[in-house]
Amino acid sequence: MALCTLSPDEQGIIFSQLCNTLDPGVAVAFSSTSSELRALTQAPRQQLRVDHDAAAALGRKLGLRTCKELREAKMLRDWRHRRLAAADLATLGTLGSVLPALEELRLFESSGGAAGPDGVQRLAVGLGAGALPAVTSLTICGIHVGDAGASALAAALDRGALRRLKYLNLGGTAISDAGLVALAPALRLLPALVTLILERLCNPNPP
Repeated sequence: MALCTLSPDEQGIIFSQLCNTLDPGVAVAFSSTSSELRALTQAPRQQLRVDHDAAAALGRKLGLRTCKELREAKMLRDWRHRRLAAADLATLGTLGSVLPALEELRLFESSGGAAGPDGVQRLAVGLGAGALPAVTSLTICGIHVGDAGASALAAALDRGALRRLKYLNLGGTAISDAGLVALAPALRLLPALVTLILERLCNPNPP
């Protein structure tokens, strides 16, 4: 079907489906096929560039040089001298659908509390249906999650995120009984889950 026969709405839908924060080239090339489409997608292209720059900055904090390395990474962890801030965790959440290779995610906190009180909550809010499809091990240690973060994580699991999770470490995350009550039903949706750690102190070396 010729592109010119599609309505602006239909062209916009195709563009949005081609958008990939870690690999924006395809969407940008598509938007260049006509002056009308380029004008139509000007605002979302600008947002795509902003999101791409944020993802690249996140990748550098994780010790990766390019978005391609981030897209293909099997394990991600923050480093002691480069703890992720709340905004970084929010960005990571929005990337959940474009990290198909990721199997293990480890997040730790420093005494400076870079992630803040709502960092994990912002991460979880960004995880849509099918997000982080290959992740089997998730460690969130020493970061304030709290009951609000636990509820947000439960909602993400309800949406279908992290479906292959086997190992979950939430040590030292300030989740109370109320947060566990909110989280427990969602954990039952994870058929592969075999290890759950809720200790005050974390285990930095999961099996």
